[in-house]
Amino acid sequence: MSENQENYNSRLANYPRPAIALTAVIYLLLGILETLPGTYVPALLYFFAAGILALIVMPYVLGLPNGRKSLREFCYDIRLLPMKPVVRNVLLGLLLAALTLGSILLASLLTRHFLLDWTKVPALRWVKGLTRGIWEEVIFRGIILVLFLRLFSKRRAVILAAVLFAIVHFKLEDFDLYAAVDLVSIFFMGLLFTYVVLETGSLLPAIVFHYVHDIFINLVQNTPGADMAQAKAMLFGLLWISLILGALLTKYIVDHWPNQAPEPAAA
Repeated sequence: MSENQENYNSRLANYPRPAIALTAVIYLLLGILETLPGTYVPALLYFFAAGILALIVMPYVLGLPNGRKSLREFCYDIRLLPMKPVVRNVLLGLLLAALTLGSILLASLLTRHFLLDWTKVPALRWVKGLTRGIWEEVIFRGIILVLFLRLFSKRRAVILAAVLFAIVHFKLEDFDLYAAVDLVSIFFMGLLFTYVVLETGSLLPAIVFHYVHDIFINLVQNTPGADMAQAKAMLFGLLWISLILGALLTKYIVDHWPNQAPEPAAA
């Protein structure tokens, strides 16, 4: 597919490949803010900086993904709007988070070393989770996915978007076999996030799902003293099964609780 098949009013928007790379790199660089000294201030700086990137720099400065547009048109392009039916979308996000977290909790319980420790869910985690839950979805399942869909077939675009999502979570300093398998899990999570967005036509359920999952992940996989190989094998196995069930659940809910009358598409 030609990158110049349509002429957008932003030069960068006419070249999706460099636009994808630039968007991912800028988002990664913003993560430096979270490493600054302090507790809540760096996390809040990261949250607001990512929000400025997503809702101001992208539509008005860089003109991504589909040229410079009003904020409303931009939100329709990336599926941040419409959010309706809100109840269905929020409920679906909560159910998917309960499914993945429940599978990890089951794996932890099977090790017989699970320790319920609410200090694993500090207030700071709720703040940091906002950036990952909201802005990662806007950037990766919103802007970047739209750009990939302009370049490739839907299936290939979804896979490549999930690959990129996994790559940006790669940490070389702590890389080992378990970290490699964890990256595979992040890839599968990215596939489900994307599937949910495309099936519902909204980022909202993926945002809720992503946020809740990230908040409680450390709580449900706390197994001090357990055999790591056994614990990880059960965790990843049950998690991957839950992701498949999550896709089936999404399909079922969308089929039985369809969108309301569609709102006018952005120009």
